[in-house]
Amino acid sequence: MKMTAERRALDKIFRRRDRYEIPDWQREEVWDTGKKQRLIDSILRGWKLPKLYFVKISDSEYEVVDGQQRLLAIFEFCSNELALSKDSSKLFGGTLYRDIPQKTADLFDDFEIEYDVIEDAKDEELKEFFLRLQEGLPLTSSEKLNAVHSKLRDYCRTTSKHPFFKEVVAISDTRYSHFDISSKVATVEIEGPETGLRFDDIKAVFESQSNFSSTSAVAKRIKTALDFLYSAFKDEGSALRTRTVVQSLITLACKLVATGRYEGMEHEIRKFYEAFASALTRQIEMGQAATDSDYILFQRSVNANVKGGAKMRHQVLLRKLFTLSPSLADIFDPTIIAESGVSGRVDALGDAIAKMIDQINKKYAAVKGDDLFKATNKTTQALVRIRKVVKNLDEYSALIDDLYFLFREAAGSRLENNWPVSFADINDLRTDLRHDVDHGTANKVRSKRRKIGKTFDKYAGAGTPDTIDPTKFPLVQSNLMGAIEGDLRALLVKAL
Repeated sequence: MKMTAERRALDKIFRRRDRYEIPDWQREEVWDTGKKQRLIDSILRGWKLPKLYFVKISDSEYEVVDGQQRLLAIFEFCSNELALSKDSSKLFGGTLYRDIPQKTADLFDDFEIEYDVIEDAKDEELKEFFLRLQEGLPLTSSEKLNAVHSKLRDYCRTTSKHPFFKEVVAISDTRYSHFDISSKVATVEIEGPETGLRFDDIKAVFESQSNFSSTSAVAKRIKTALDFLYSAFKDEGSALRTRTVVQSLITLACKLVATGRYEGMEHEIRKFYEAFASALTRQIEMGQAATDSDYILFQRSVNANVKGGAKMRHQVLLRKLFTLSPSLADIFDPTIIAESGVSGRVDALGDAIAKMIDQINKKYAAVKGDDLFKATNKTTQALVRIRKVVKNLDEYSALIDDLYFLFREAAGSRLENNWPVSFADINDLRTDLRHDVDHGTANKVRSKRRKIGKTFDKYAGAGTPDTIDPTKFPLVQSNLMGAIEGDLRALLVKAL
């Protein structure tokens, strides 16, 4: 067993939080808000923290075996989800990370945590080390589940030896990690994506499925999904390095298999995953400047391991499927759009957009003496209407008019020549609906049409407002509003 002492700034840890696997230790205490606040207060004061311990599981991936709650508290604060206590807020000049003075935020970002990286360790060595360190290394959920007598357990143990795990997944099988993934996949397939995936949740399913049949529809679907993914990923190096992400991908593959139309789509599923994983990494590395909250929601569910996390990840994957891989999305029938949680997503985005406009106006007015986005009675009505899911071309057209008013007319000359990308896209989409491109030379008309067509493709995946299936308009709405929310967040971070 090799141990290496290292240090890293919190900002780098946060921007690379997708590289830190936070497993579910049954015995680990879950911190309350007060304890999290005290940790952040200590960091802001520059006080030294106890050392963390990571086990290296691949070239760039680590399992956090000591210090999970500290990292989660730091991630929450950096994501503006954890507020400082009243006393700390007064002392440091703000309640959330985004509110504290820039100098204080820089000191927080630059604060270095100390940790040891453990490599080439056998399970027995890890247990002995933690026995000496802190009364023993807690058993993982999968180690406990392995002791549950159940035919579902037997099936999951067999499944964990599939070539997809052995030859494709870039996760070492220490402490039953492959069994952990297969157990969670089976639990989701039996109970649905709403289920919890902590030890108690999976144990209950194992016990209720003590007579599980390896020839059942669920068992066959999982086996077929693994065969499909093995065929898709076997020929090239794998980017499948995180257990929770692998579980989510297998769950998506099971959904594809259930349609009966998955054959021949191996290249598409790989291309989709690579595009999704690349975008996820980019958004995470952007830190506070991230522009796509869907990816942030996905990663948050990975880090937090909360009930409903599997559902959240599944919904995000489905929503991204329609823009990143339209041909793969077309395999599903229209009901999959509702399963993607698009209605709730649109409502949440509408709420976030309204709040950000208010925050930006306050910050802008403090400097310029006026609002950036002029507020009228029409503004209030438009903000209410954009939260309603659009279902046809007429409603889509009305949505674009409302967005044009909110983000082009209301901002006026104050953003002239510095329009965020989504604001410019709104203008293109409205121009298309009003057929304002059919003037000028033939070459100019063709150029305008190509540009506007690409803009619609960005949010719809393919097609035009006149030709797409009306059931897809909610996805266009969700994607466009998500882009707007991201650009508003960027405006807020810039402090105008």
